[in-house]
Amino acid sequence: MAITLLYILGALFVILLFYYLGIFTGSVFGKPHETNAKRIPVSVIVYAKNNALELRNLLPILLNQNYHQFELVLINNASTDETLDLFKEYSLLYPNIRVVDVLNNEAFWGNKKYALTLGIKASKYEYLVFIDADKKIHSNNWLVQMTSHFTLNKTIIIGTSFYTKSKGFFNKLVRFDHTMQQLQAIAWSKISKPYSLQLHNIAFKKEDFYRVNGFINHMQKPLFTNEYFLNDAATSKNTTICEHPETMIEVPFKTRNEFNLFKDQQIELLKNINGSASFKIKLFNFAQFLFLLTAILSFVTLEYWYITLGIVLLRYILSWIIFYKAASKYHYKDLIFLFPILDLFYIFMQVRLFFGNLFKKSK
Repeated sequence: MAITLLYILGALFVILLFYYLGIFTGSVFGKPHETNAKRIPVSVIVYAKNNALELRNLLPILLNQNYHQFELVLINNASTDETLDLFKEYSLLYPNIRVVDVLNNEAFWGNKKYALTLGIKASKYEYLVFIDADKKIHSNNWLVQMTSHFTLNKTIIIGTSFYTKSKGFFNKLVRFDHTMQQLQAIAWSKISKPYSLQLHNIAFKKEDFYRVNGFINHMQKPLFTNEYFLNDAATSKNTTICEHPETMIEVPFKTRNEFNLFKDQQIELLKNINGSASFKIKLFNFAQFLFLLTAILSFVTLEYWYITLGIVLLRYILSWIIFYKAASKYHYKDLIFLFPILDLFYIFMQVRLFFGNLFKKSK
């Protein structure tokens, strides 16, 4: 029994080594690509629904981007606050602002993807960069750095993001979860067909949007606009990653109820993205859980405990180093010393994602 558990533990460790050393290290230790600023006109698509307060902070920094030619397409999706009034006020002051006012209709009531489609159709430039009104940009070079990655072949740009830091263990857990998911998505997207389970920062050419008929394949799925589009349109040849610090977007912190709902909806997303990406995610999650479970059982037998301890420590050292590099990139340095605790919580959270995906039928 003890020797069997040790063999299983060793096999699982080999699988995890493939992820840690074969996939993740190349991403976290790599430096951002240095690219030259492009002289291409750009449409910045700003989506808002009852975000008047956030827009008072976002619009000034967007309008002051260090970019030679761009327009702001401001989409008001049937807001009931002062969002539309604010848009109209700014449009009178700045000629490069275009307002798209989306009214509710029976077929697409409050549908974000429908509103974005109208905004994309209203834009006048071929290159599109997207930002939601509740997100924050911390640099006037955000647009320069994002668009600098466009080339003749690279027409979809994936940017990075980080969650707002606040007090409490739950906030740390949400940011740890985001680190691990973003780390995996970016690492795999650099070497194979791109995917993401939470993507807040994206840019692409309009021709990519029309090539896959926009959001038509997932119009009735309320969340994961960028993620489903990436699944439809992105390939290893037409997509690239922008990890420049000035392009990182700050995402508002989710409440516990919002986060639980988000994880439930990720199960549906995972069920619908391409099979290879789903397999990669599930294999890593399941291998981590089985590794933990097998290690516990192996320790209980008391035989070969020193070998088990060595394997477990080696796994933690490797994963801790990788997390250290990723957390440093994503402004999460405060999580580094909490890694052993957060890692345990994360593993059990991913069990929910794995088994929920296993038994839930896609809609």
